[in-house]
Amino acid sequence: MNNKNFTSIEIPLIKKLYDLYKYAHKSISVFPKHERYSLGEKIETNILEAIELSLFGNAQPKNFKDAYLLKANAKVEVLKILFRMSLDNDFINETQYLKAEEYLQEAGKMLGGWIKYLQSDFVKYTNKKAC
Repeated sequence: MNNKNFTSIEIPLIKKLYDLYKYAHKSISVFPKHERYSLGEKIETNILEAIELSLFGNAQPKNFKDAYLLKANAKVEVLKILFRMSLDNDFINETQYLKAEEYLQEAGKMLGGWIKYLQSDFVKYTNKKAC
């Protein structure tokens, strides 16, 4: 399987977080050495955990997905703060921050939509059972 085939079968949310990781990795490489191994590592770890949680959520039966997706969404929110810290401490410039924020906003919208769908579907299911 070549790289083009791999990207065509990905879940859009995973692709977005994957692209964020690639972008963040390049940005973090120019952090001051100490920050690269503290704040930079924290950013990379949170992105990887968000990817992992999203994949786990996708693999679960419908009634178990939301727990993983809620955790992935929390990771995205933490990432917004970590990137803001990076900007405020001049480890990244405003352009880099805005690009990272764009990835995070899009991932957040995807997660939010997925969670909302699952929760609305759960409400419909439980209302049918109650009748």
